[in-house]
This record gives sequence, structure tokens and C-alpha cells, in this order.
Amino acid sequence: MKILITGASGFVGSHLVKELKKQGYNDINEFSGDIRNPEEVKKDVQGCDVVFNLAGVISYWSEMNKLAYEVNVLGAKNMVEACLEYGVKKLIHISSDVTVGIKKNGLGDETIPYSLGGLKVNYCDTKHLGEEEILKGIAKGLDAVIVCPASIYGAGDARKIQTDMTFNFKFPIGLLYPDNGIAVVDVNNVVNGIIKAWQAGRKGERYLLVGENLSFCEIRKIIAEEIGLKPPFIKIPNWAFTFLAYVFLGFSKIIGKKPKLTPEMARINRANLFYSNKKAKEELGLTFKPFKESIKDSVKWYKENGYL
Repeated sequence: MKILITGASGFVGSHLVKELKKQGYNDINEFSGDIRNPEEVKKDVQGCDVVFNLAGVISYWSEMNKLAYEVNVLGAKNMVEACLEYGVKKLIHISSDVTVGIKKNGLGDETIPYSLGGLKVNYCDTKHLGEEEILKGIAKGLDAVIVCPASIYGAGDARKIQTDMTFNFKFPIGLLYPDNGIAVVDVNNVVNGIIKAWQAGRKGERYLLVGENLSFCEIRKIIAEEIGLKPPFIKIPNWAFTFLAYVFLGFSKIIGKKPKLTPEMARINRANLFYSNKKAKEELGLTFKPFKESIKDSVKWYKENGYL
């Protein structure tokens, strides 16, 4: 069996490669490619039985909008067309929980259509449009399954500690936590969900991969305590969080560096992104690790690799 993994050098992709090696898939060749290039995609897909499409751009910064569209949308389209042309037996597309509609009260599930378009957050919109490309392929006969992970934590994620505000405990950010909350999941649970979706996922279905739904206050507190710092204690209202985001954006333009807080981040935090994992548990037989254990793994890895 020949398997193609796009985005194999990324956080989740590297964990997926390790797990597949453990399961006996040892004949692995690494190569560089551009999912935005249809001809390169066709060349890489040819002869493959299974494709795991993990390639994607996660960004809440307007300067990355063009690249995010090219990778998240056009890249998905290229992959679908190549899989159809060369008769790939199964495509597993890794999307995001933000493509699933939310509920004002309660947990969103896979039956709820996309509902974050009004926030004008490019990452959310492009991941949704990427799913639409997968669905077009399914309508043409492609056997594909979509998994929608929540915000992913665990050992090996250098990007999160470098860019994620939840790990920033410097003054004055260290005193603050935003309103609302998000769904979270451990990276190993995501990998297991991807493999289970390949083995048991039903054609045309999507599966939310969610460990817990937590407020930002709870998330910040758990992270601070594991690092050995005092947790934040001042809740910043949405209007102030948005104002702060524009301050960060303006300062970033002056110094010519990527901002650690953006208006897009502020807008996405206006809602509770809480989701159900019922379908993944029942149909894929998944279990999920507590967030505290994921953070313990993360912090241990950060310390061992000089980030903390």
C-alpha cells in the first residue's frame, strides 16, 4: 500500500508519520512539493492508494490571506482532482472545527452548517471553502472523509509557544484572559482520529475531534500552573481585546514583524467555539486525553528544547 501525506513536516503531520511507522508502514520517502501546483500534486498522487491531506495555512493575519487561500482552497481542489484522476481509494482531509457551525447555547455538531462567515476571518473562510472542494470531489465519486480537529495541543508544537497568546505570560498580557472559550484536543488523539477516519470513516462524512470545551480563563490557568506561574486574573472585554489587537497590529507595522495579536484573533474570540465529540466517539471509537495532560506534555517538551 502506498500512502501520501501532505504537510508531513508539520506538527500533526510529523506525529502521524511516527504513528504509521509504529504500525508497520516503514517504507517512507520524504520529498518537497507545492500543493498549489496542480502538476506537482498529480505527480505525487499517482500510484497512491491513500492520501492524508494535512497541508494547510493556519493564520489570523491579513498579510497571509492570499497564501491561505492558495493552500487551503486551491490546494484542496488540486488534491481532489488528482485523486479522482488517478483513482485514489481514500482521501482523508484534515480541516478544522471552525468550519462547523456553532450554537449560542450548547455544543455545535457536524450537522450544523458553517456560521462564522460574518466574522470575516480568512482562516475560517478558507478552511470552509476547502471542505467545499472535498465535497465536490465526493459528488463525483471520490471516497473522502473530513476530520475537523479543535485547537491542538501536545509535545512538539514550537509554533504555539511562539505565536499563541495563551502561552504569553509577560506583563501586561500575563494578567489578562479574554472572554469566551474554545474546544481543545491532544495531538495524539488527532492522529488517532485521522487513522480511524481512514479505517472506519464513512464516505462523505466529517468528524469533529474534540477533547474538551474550556473557557480561556480555564486554559490560561492550566497553562500558567503547569509552567509554574501565577494565572491571569483580569478578564478583558471584547472591545478592549479588539483595541489591543489594533495596537499590536500598528506596532508590528512599525517594526516590520508579524503581530502576536491581530483583529482577526479578536473577532474569532467573540464566540464560544464549543463542539461535540459524540459522533467521533460513537462511529470511530475514539477516546480523548484531558487537556491538563496535553499541557504537561507540551511544557515538558518546551523545557527540554529550550523554549522555557
